[in-house]
Order: sequence, then C-alpha cells, then structure tokens
Amino acid sequence: MSDALTIPVVHLLRAGVLYQSDTPAVWEQIVSQQAAIGDYLSVMGLDIVIDRAEGYAYVRQQDLDSRDDGVPVPRLVTRHRLSFPVSLMLVLLRGRLADSDADSADPRLVLTRDDLVEMIRGFLPPRSNDAQLVDQIDAHIKKLVDLKALRQTKQTGAYEVRRHIKALVDAQALNDFNDLLATYRDAASTTAKDDT
Repeated sequence: MSDALTIPVVHLLRAGVLYQSDTPAVWEQIVSQQAAIGDYLSVMGLDIVIDRAEGYAYVRQQDLDSRDDGVPVPRLVTRHRLSFPVSLMLVLLRGRLADSDADSADPRLVLTRDDLVEMIRGFLPPRSNDAQLVDQIDAHIKKLVDLKALRQTKQTGAYEVRRHIKALVDAQALNDFNDLLATYRDAASTTAKDDT
C-alpha cells in the first residue's frame, strides 16, 4: 500500500465513521484517493461508503453476493446487536433528523438529555420508580454515544445527532416504523374505547 493510502485507510478502519468536519485533511485524502482506497479495501472484503453531501465516510463488509469470486471472507467489520430500546431510539432520532432537515437550515440537530428521555419514555414499560426508568434511558443514550450515533457537545447534557444514522436507518425503515407506529396507535385507541 502506498504512503498516500496508509493514513486515510487507517483512519477509516479505526474511526468507524469518519466525518469531514472532524478531520478535514484526512477527508480530502479519502475523497481524492477514493478509487485506490476502494481497490485496497476490496482485497479485505470491504467497501468504502462516502456521502459527500452529508460529509462522512465509513467502511462496511461486502455482501457475499457482490464478490466476483464468490469466496466467503471472514467478517472484519464488527456487527452490533442492539436492544429494542436502542434500535427504537435510532429510528426516533432518524425521524427527528428528517424533521429537522425539512424545517431548519441548520445541518446540526442537537437534543438535550431531557429531550431524549421524553422522546423514548412513552415507548418503554412504565416503572414504579421514575429514577430507574431515567437511569435505563441514560444507559441507552450511552450506547448510542458509543456507537457514534450521538456525540456529546461542549454544552453539558446536550447531544448532536450524527448524520450517518441516515445510512443506519434508511427511508424505507423509517416508513415501515411509522406504519407500525400508526397501527400501534390505532390498536391502542381502539382498546381504550372498548374499555370505556
């Protein structure tokens, strides 16, 4: 591998998701060397994904079907098994990001811890002790920070929703979730009417 590829490839493999705003010099190397980086990563069974409009890049495992030789390659990119609440929070954050993109010129979506707690609270089973519920939600928020879907800001208790969640939760998954949520609401309102 040439020296021109070493730095961007190592950054991509270490970062998980690399943002233009975080490392502009490395970003420029990735964009200018995209084809060569793609060829190099392909040898390891990986693809590079670059979203220039949103300003991020990441590496993903190739599908077995997309390999020309059909030879299975051991998994190099770690898959994360997410709990239902964390998955739900990802979908809800994706929805909030879509709403923010439609309503605001600001590309950043920053939510407070209280915003995040209120966003998910209604979907979790009620607890007799509200503090336990909030502690549980804090653990889910920490998981999203670890996954880099949220990033703590300099303001205490505020989190930036990272743009790459659009790749994690695509528009179809968001629509499917909204349809499921509408069905859930209809069932809940029917049950409430039957109980009266």
